[in-house]
Amino acid sequence: MALDFIKQINENIHLAVWKIEEHLAFYEKNVQLSSIDQRIFEETTHSEKKLEFMAGRMLCKTVLHQLQISEEPIFRNIYGKPQISNSEYDISLSHTENYIALAIGHKLDVGIDIEKPKAKMAKVAPRLFTEEEMDYCQNNLVYFSKVWSAKEVLYKLFMKRELDFKEHMSVKPENKDWTLMNGTIKKDGFQKSYQLAFYELGEYFICLNVT
Repeated sequence: MALDFIKQINENIHLAVWKIEEHLAFYEKNVQLSSIDQRIFEETTHSEKKLEFMAGRMLCKTVLHQLQISEEPIFRNIYGKPQISNSEYDISLSHTENYIALAIGHKLDVGIDIEKPKAKMAKVAPRLFTEEEMDYCQNNLVYFSKVWSAKEVLYKLFMKRELDFKEHMSVKPENKDWTLMNGTIKKDGFQKSYQLAFYELGEYFICLNVT
């Protein structure tokens, strides 16, 4: 088993990380999928995507059992967000090359993203970031990556798609070491702000909302 850790962020939020070490056959043997997820899995053709999908479901199964939240398989809803059936808990998943990250919110919507700073984030930034956000980044690759990651979290929180990264979302670092950000979504009369926190994981970092 490759559960890396479970961390209680505050009274409403847990963070968990799974390191992908097993082969696909291990997950197929140990994870029962919902009917919706079974169809998604069967329609996925890329072997790496299949592995990531099943590792994410294994992480959810393990953590939801340990926290005594649910024994039922999760499923992907119409917006593509993982969901627990008939529950007051909200969940969000993110994956990268070696890890799956999970956020669980009690009576609170959650979004999560795990990233490793990459040069492409600086290249796409002018198209996706506001002028103020570009100024915050100071041509620093880590900062570019954190702004990108924070906006990914906001996108998952809204989760109704059709959000423009530059027009509808804005983020601002709250401290000098960029471990906290304020993020705001504005669209069609809807407006909501969140505090976003960053956690280091080796060469990766995790971003999730904590309010």
